Amino acid sequence: MGKLRWNPYLLSSTEKAVQLLNTHFGDEKPRKVLLIMAKGFDIRMNFVLKQLLDLEKPIDLSCKLICFDEGSGSTSHQYKKYVDENFLELEKLLDSSKIELAPIKLWKEEGNRKRRIGDREASGIIKSFDDIKDYTDIIVDISALPRGIYFSLTGKILTLIDNKPEESPLINLMVMVAENAALDACIKEQGLDQESKPLMGFMGGIKSKNEREEPLIWLPILGEDKKRHIEKTNDDLEPDEVCPLFPFPAKDPRRPDSLLINYHDLLLDKLNIEPQNIMYVPEQNPFEAYKIIVNTIKNYTKSMSVLNKCRAALSTFSSKLLSIGTLLAAYEINNSEGQKIVGVVNIDSQGYTLENEESFDELNKSSELFVIWLTGDPYEK
Repeated sequence: MGKLRWNPYLLSSTEKAVQLLNTHFGDEKPRKVLLIMAKGFDIRMNFVLKQLLDLEKPIDLSCKLICFDEGSGSTSHQYKKYVDENFLELEKLLDSSKIELAPIKLWKEEGNRKRRIGDREASGIIKSFDDIKDYTDIIVDISALPRGIYFSLTGKILTLIDNKPEESPLINLMVMVAENAALDACIKEQGLDQESKPLMGFMGGIKSKNEREEPLIWLPILGEDKKRHIEKTNDDLEPDEVCPLFPFPAKDPRRPDSLLINYHDLLLDKLNIEPQNIMYVPEQNPFEAYKIIVNTIKNYTKSMSVLNKCRAALSTFSSKLLSIGTLLAAYEINNSEGQKIVGVVNIDSQGYTLENEESFDELNKSSELFVIWLTGDPYEK
């Protein structure tokens, strides 16, 4: 698989991220920017946009606003007032002529059952390279986007940029997020899908235990309150080996120990995971998580070459920052040698409820801007 693509990498946060954007957008080159973001109830919806506008640089900025339909049964509908407030703020920040709505459905009715299609719909938001060829910069703001949406969307854009015509100019692709663990803890998932599934663009040839011919390694990144996610996905996959990844180092030094205590019985007793299979990834560095995951899969692939190699399934039951690490790892391995052996397996909730709503405005003041730069200027010699 050769040299890692994102090594070295460009990751910046808080004040340094603002300085980076000031430098990038402060040169004399005309910048035409496409910001892809979500219309949602999360108070951080406009955080990234406001950071960009506060730069006061001559940026020609357009917004593609993803509006997702969660279906009539979602518990999230009770927070429509927050969605409306966020959208009203957006219209005050940006001229309506610069806002393009991109509606997608998360579900499709099939007789008496529903099938989740959000990832497929997301991959169609940008249909071809012609849709992005005129932009110098594309920013995917995942602050208010569900994981099943931004994985397939970002993977599609990466693929289009990597396969662009040779004569086309560079395109800077960045993923940005307003990271705030305290706010994340107030957003509770309600009801899980009946089954987990690989995401569009990251299928990885994952099959059931009875159908597959090679061993399957499962690498889930763990966060709080995800026992049901772990159990359900493990039952669906029936992996031959599990390597759980815990966030460490973490802003809260006690977090890794708390997670280990919380999941001890599930992982070591019920799932029979060997203690030496437990690994750690830095809580706020998706690129380091990506490197750890890629190297782990490469080692397993090499050691199991006598057993018809292996496939790997990745899952992120943790922060959006770390989820980008799994995205990059799956993308790189699947595209480095043309072998689609890594799938990203996700299990979505059927809605959300909010706790401590009265504290959101105060909590949002501690949100941190992260810039994850994937393609373009920093990676050219």
